[in-house]
Amino acid sequence: MNGSLNRALLLASASFLFAGPALAKKKKKNKDAEEEAAPAAQATPDVPDDGNSKKFASKLIETSITDFRPSDGGGATFKYSSLSFIGDNTWKADAYVEIQDERMECIESGGWTMEPAESSTVGTVTWELESTDCPGRESGGKTRVQFTLTKNGVDAIFR
Repeated sequence: MNGSLNRALLLASASFLFAGPALAKKKKKNKDAEEEAAPAAQATPDVPDDGNSKKFASKLIETSITDFRPSDGGGATFKYSSLSFIGDNTWKADAYVEIQDERMECIESGGWTMEPAESSTVGTVTWELESTDCPGRESGGKTRVQFTLTKNGVDAIFR
């Protein structure tokens, strides 16, 4: 009985001995994946190479745009609850379509570009709708807006 207990302890010790390096590698692999993901969050947008454009793009990425109506269509209310321009020249919006008393939440996303900025707070941005699950909306449309960045968000003029 004592021999089989020793054998069981020896097998258990051997299992931990071999499993330990594998667990350490797994932890290291996850840490490497997190380190690789960090630079993507700090992406620099592809914008015109002048100072005003770079400053405008940086401010645009940091600006919280809420309750933005990307179209003037009649009938149903369509709004972006939040619209974010991201440093890798993509954008994402949490949106909703509201018809009478029924509200349907949805998401849209795509890519964006900009023309040379007029100043560090005024620039024209074009974004393309590449993905949507919003009722009545289809991929492929473009929206072109001149944004003026303010302390309270943005002022927009559709172009």
